[in-house]
Amino acid sequence: MIQRMLRRLILVHVLLILSIAVPLLVYAGEIVVKPGKFDHFNISMPERLVAGEEATIRLQAVDAFNNTISNFGETDREFHIAVTGSAAVNPPSFKASSFSGGAMTITLSDKTAETFTLSIRESGSPIPIVSKDLSIVPNKLSSFVLKGPRTALAGEVFDIRIIAKDAYGNTVTEPISGKNLNLIFKGGADPKIDTPAIPDFKGGVSVVSLVSHKSGTTQIEAKDLITGSMGTSDKIDIISGPVSSFKIFAPKDVIAGEPFELAIVAVDRFNNVVANYAKTGGGVAITSSGKLKPFPATIPAYEFVNGQAKVDLRYDVAEDISLTVSEIGKAPKGTTETIRVVSPIPERYEVTTPESVVAGQKFKLKITVYNQLGHVIKNYNLVGPDVQLSTTGTGALIPNRIPASEFVNGTTVVEVQYNKSEAFAIYASPIKGTAGTAATAPSHAAAPFHAAKKAAPAPEKQQAKAAAKQAKKSKKAKAKEGAKKGKEAKAKRRREITNLSIVESKKKSVITIHIPNADGTLKYAATAETIEGKKWVVLKITPTTSKVEKTLKFDSSFVGDVVIEDNESEKGTVTIKIELLKAARFHVTKDKNSLSVTLR
Repeated sequence: MIQRMLRRLILVHVLLILSIAVPLLVYAGEIVVKPGKFDHFNISMPERLVAGEEATIRLQAVDAFNNTISNFGETDREFHIAVTGSAAVNPPSFKASSFSGGAMTITLSDKTAETFTLSIRESGSPIPIVSKDLSIVPNKLSSFVLKGPRTALAGEVFDIRIIAKDAYGNTVTEPISGKNLNLIFKGGADPKIDTPAIPDFKGGVSVVSLVSHKSGTTQIEAKDLITGSMGTSDKIDIISGPVSSFKIFAPKDVIAGEPFELAIVAVDRFNNVVANYAKTGGGVAITSSGKLKPFPATIPAYEFVNGQAKVDLRYDVAEDISLTVSEIGKAPKGTTETIRVVSPIPERYEVTTPESVVAGQKFKLKITVYNQLGHVIKNYNLVGPDVQLSTTGTGALIPNRIPASEFVNGTTVVEVQYNKSEAFAIYASPIKGTAGTAATAPSHAAAPFHAAKKAAPAPEKQQAKAAAKQAKKSKKAKAKEGAKKGKEAKAKRRREITNLSIVESKKKSVITIHIPNADGTLKYAATAETIEGKKWVVLKITPTTSKVEKTLKFDSSFVGDVVIEDNESEKGTVTIKIELLKAARFHVTKDKNSLSVTLR
């Protein structure tokens, strides 16, 4: 009994020890943990948002511990999405029913590379549930934008900024190698790169330094040889620098006392024509290496049109000379080659006498001398020979020799007397071997006239009257002959179109057609015509010829092609066609040595 009780005590003790050492494995039923109430949206998107590309954004409804609320679509809640900048989102609003498994997607697009804010708020609440800053990066390189100055001086360095752009106008900031860039220059100027190489792009921009020694208009085209991306600048006017010298064009041979055309061109140190010399210049002085000054000796700056002046110059002494043109008060100058100034040939002496005089009494003669061109030799006192007076009568003419120094502007008036009462004529001819003598042509005499004695008997008076009548008829005949020869001389005179120039402002354009020696016989007619769909001003000029190129092109907003044609069906007529680039009224005016066509 005692042993049995002892065994029970030992068993209880062992069980007690085991219950303490080894806990019993007892499991309760499974517990389901649900997400808490909706707190916010988690936003998932691509790592890189690119301008112009649509991006998909995933919204996930979660509780405060970021547990997904899978049954969020069962709620009846409405939300609105707002974006700043130029971004666009679709849909702009949504309901909870749009969620499946606690998530939904929206699309986002933006063509502008920018940073903007996306925010979502519940309807009726001004406070966003979630707000996130997003950044859009530029798309791939598509083109270039080139920016440069409107004008630049010839010989001066100027910069062109080349900006890399995507298809939406955003500046591409990714690295672009300058060595893959090719620059093409278009236009009349001739720019060169003033750096060893085109710099690489930094922040989407490469700055290239250029210089052009030639004036004119240029456009710069940039092309990436890898992607084919291109861009073109606006027009840049390379304008000439300050005047450095003058170019002078003159004939090799001229006649002393006769006007000849001298062309003066103002140029900078790179030989560009200084087109704005009329505004910036001070005018020029003309000197000679010979005994006299040329006339005129100065040319004002306003005579220069597009940097060029054409003047009728005269030198009055026969000798070899060179002409020097210098800017008044400044250093720039230019010198011609040797010009041979030859003496005029006195081809005709015109003697004007009274119809009758009294034997032994003084009367006046007027003598005018003409050269081989039919022009009065105005400097005859310097270059002409003395003049011999001869008669067809039996009496003596005193004096019968007129010194060349007596002539003023090619004409002299002298007093002479004749000692016979008879009808006679007076002839003038050059005396060889006197100063300025040149080869002479046969001279022409004045009309015969009558020299009567005082108190002549009646028969002699009748003879004198008859002689005077005959002299008058002869004088009229000679006058007709002289007029005819004068017309022939004018017909031989050259009227040649030597140049066309243009001066233009915003409101009008003036085209000047230079025709030296144009006189009253020059005729013109202007009409407006449509030829092959283009508007033209057609100008016919006669009598004249042209040595100008058949087609000219001016840098003009009014005028396109200018076509010069010799009219085969009307000899001696030149047709000038001026293409109109825009509607304009025109009128034509005639000056001494030119025609001007004004377009407004």
